[in-house]
Amino acid sequence: MNSGSEILSLDVIETSLTTKIIGKAPGVRNELWAEIGSTNTRAAALAAEGCPEGVIVLARQQTAGRGRPGRAWISPPDAGIAFSVVLRPQLELSRLPLITLATGVAVAQAIEASVGVRPGLKWVNDLTLHGKKLGGILAEMPGQALIIGIGINVRLEDSDLPAELKDRVEWLERAVGRPIDPNLIVVELAHKLETAYELLKAGKTEKIITLWKDYSITIGQLIEATSNNQSIKGRAVDIAHSGALIVEDESGLRTEIVAGEISIRLQNGNYC
Repeated sequence: MNSGSEILSLDVIETSLTTKIIGKAPGVRNELWAEIGSTNTRAAALAAEGCPEGVIVLARQQTAGRGRPGRAWISPPDAGIAFSVVLRPQLELSRLPLITLATGVAVAQAIEASVGVRPGLKWVNDLTLHGKKLGGILAEMPGQALIIGIGINVRLEDSDLPAELKDRVEWLERAVGRPIDPNLIVVELAHKLETAYELLKAGKTEKIITLWKDYSITIGQLIEATSNNQSIKGRAVDIAHSGALIVEDESGLRTEIVAGEISIRLQNGNYC
């Protein structure tokens, strides 16, 4: 599957890290699995065992990766980056949307810096490119730890995808027309994520939201949001201090969407 391209290497990554927290957990080495069910599940297990924050779990293939809410994440061997990290901030579960936005900023910045393409961010946890899904983020708080999971498509084949996803998924090597070294992305991601984490801990909410909106493909769009078994249609107008999406309907009524799924209306009137 790697077609001669670079594959993930823990030695390469750790040698290049100059972070203080991400990938630098004292007394615990980061992990790279050839195959694993879910990097988030493994990171949560390490957290339950009491590991310090900063431990990174990577995989060349996930067999039970999941998106949000509970959806499977396709991950053939060496097709992408499956990255999870254990953090231990003093943050409430209610701040998960803001955590996800901060992570999205870090991922977008890392890809732009290491690959040279500028992805978009779709609220709340999707990474997009050319109108298609490039990756996703899954932030979870089992117990006292925060687990941030990130999936990025690096190289795929149409044959890897079910028919319903062939026109909805993008990957970096197709986008740039050349081989991509995933190690460069992981190293850049660790540094950008640490910066975003420091913003979170410092309570710099407006800075996070401003950075996220700079990459947003959601703000200003007509959307349909599904949350708590309710459907809301309107224009996405802003992000609340909590990280919630503010949607304004035709009557001018504004609703804050804290979690759920959104679809953006296309020119033909359909939603995707």
